[in-house]
Amino acid sequence: MNRLTAAIVGAGPAGLFTLDALLRQAPGVRVDLYERLPTPFGLIRSGVAPDHQGVKAVVRQFDRAFAREEVRLIADCEVGAALPLELLCEAYDLVFMATGAPLSRRLGVPGEDLDGVYPAAAFMAWLNGHPDHVDLNPQVGEQVVIVGGGNVALDVARVLAKTEAEMANSDLCAHARRITGAARVITLAVRAMPDQARFIPAEIAALCRLEAAQVGFELPAGADRSAPVAAALSAAPQRPSPARVRIDFRFGLEAIEVEGRDRIERVRFRGSDGLHDCVPADTLIVAVGQEAGAPAVKARTYPVGWAAGGRGDIPAARAEAAAAVRRALAETAPQPREAAYAQLEGRLEETGRGFLDWAAWRRIDAAERAAALGSRPREKLVSRGALREAARLYETE
Repeated sequence: MNRLTAAIVGAGPAGLFTLDALLRQAPGVRVDLYERLPTPFGLIRSGVAPDHQGVKAVVRQFDRAFAREEVRLIADCEVGAALPLELLCEAYDLVFMATGAPLSRRLGVPGEDLDGVYPAAAFMAWLNGHPDHVDLNPQVGEQVVIVGGGNVALDVARVLAKTEAEMANSDLCAHARRITGAARVITLAVRAMPDQARFIPAEIAALCRLEAAQVGFELPAGADRSAPVAAALSAAPQRPSPARVRIDFRFGLEAIEVEGRDRIERVRFRGSDGLHDCVPADTLIVAVGQEAGAPAVKARTYPVGWAAGGRGDIPAARAEAAAAVRRALAETAPQPREAAYAQLEGRLEETGRGFLDWAAWRRIDAAERAAALGSRPREKLVSRGALREAARLYETE
């Protein structure tokens, strides 16, 4: 009897929850999980805000899965470059595409390409030491405008507004710590009204409790002041003395132009009343969402997570992965694929790259934790070379 085999392309939340669902729903399945970066965990490592350590702790549940003989991590391996997707489709009964949403949506306005304008996903990845974004080197000034009505916008504002002491327990990368305390005015410009904004009220409440920040808001005429977001902002305490940084929420604003000569100087908005307003800015963070791009369509391939149009949050990723696995298992029967799998293994050996497995990740993890000072959980290695070196030189007790 043939054994069911599966490949997962992408070791972020969607890929990991797909692995968990496969192990639960198909006992005995053999799973290889491919990741183009030297490290697993995708957005959990490089997209979740550095001060959200509770969210990042979700990765601990996968230690047991990767300890199983039938599960293999193949990191530092890009499917499509080192390995053609067609070869995976021949070698496995199922292929799940958990490739995320790597494309940042643009505002589509004049001046968006001026210096000082950054996509929120790239900015957050730079904070987190993503190897693809380590050279972003954003220049954060005193007047920051963040365009977006979701929790990524809140995350960026919170990290910029926190004091050095408030970030001491985070894994904010060493190269990014210079941003602490740089901003003096942070404007969150939201196109939606408060009753339609996707902010989580509890996250707004956390923003209001920051040590050196004063939170304020401005609502257009006719806005629902009883909406949970407006109520959370109304509860913001007023500080008796001037705060180091002011965070202003403004709703019903649509960005129509980024102005400046060589670098951003202001953002022009159109309000819900049709009137124009200019907000001074030396930094603009665009947090209007991500896109997956064109999916790879092959036989027996199943997109999961953002690649399948999912919501992107961790609870949704778990449920969406379980549903995708159920659907795939209902449509698939194991087939003899030994010859194709042997060809795949030969292709991996031919590259001579020495792809990184779970033990290699444990060595990277140990090296980062050993380098951490004070209460920081880790000091991240941010280049592919440093990660590969740690994977091969450090020993895990």
